[in-house]
Amino acid sequence: YENTGSLIANVNRRWENDRFTGDFGYYYGETGMADGESQKTTDRWEIEAKHDHFWLPKIYNYENLKYDRDEIQDLNARYRIGLGGGYQWLENALFESTGKWSFNQELGVNWIKEEYENNDDVKDNGFCALRYAHHLNYIPKWTDGLEFFHNFEILPEVDEWEKFLAKGDVGFSTKLIWNFNLLAKIEWDYNSKPANTRKKDDLRYIVGLGYKW
Repeated sequence: YENTGSLIANVNRRWENDRFTGDFGYYYGETGMADGESQKTTDRWEIEAKHDHFWLPKIYNYENLKYDRDEIQDLNARYRIGLGGGYQWLENALFESTGKWSFNQELGVNWIKEEYENNDDVKDNGFCALRYAHHLNYIPKWTDGLEFFHNFEILPEVDEWEKFLAKGDVGFSTKLIWNFNLLAKIEWDYNSKPANTRKKDDLRYIVGLGYKW
């Protein structure tokens, strides 16, 4: 047998010249063995906060913080702090033929500190990485309450380009009743140099019930 569970929370707030985004995720999974014992396959959680300030209607700078922990990957902690800029190509732009679109791209720099149980490549003082990200949201005009989304982020280390972190997702949410909605998405994480003997990528399929307020 296989048991998996996820707890995901997202907070978004938009003011005239500022935007705040907060994300929390916890992922757990275990697989039953033939002898009746169970083996943990996933035990990961992450917390992230990001602030954008718009100097012009489409141009903004950002600051972000993130903390990760992944027991299966022998990652005790990963700390990230970053600065950068972004361009908001579309923000709830309404096209009569399709619906509402939002799309932005970001470029910046991050300081990253990792603490592993077993990784010969770890840098005790942390390292600097560039950051590229984009975010896409689409609300079709023909279905009320349905929203598609796609996010992608990559962080290559500046003095060792073959070492990088990457994360992406694609999915949708749809309104069910009152403020409850159904969420379905595919998440992908990649670490080009993980802890020794650990896999480089992690693919998750998530279906769950959400609540918006």
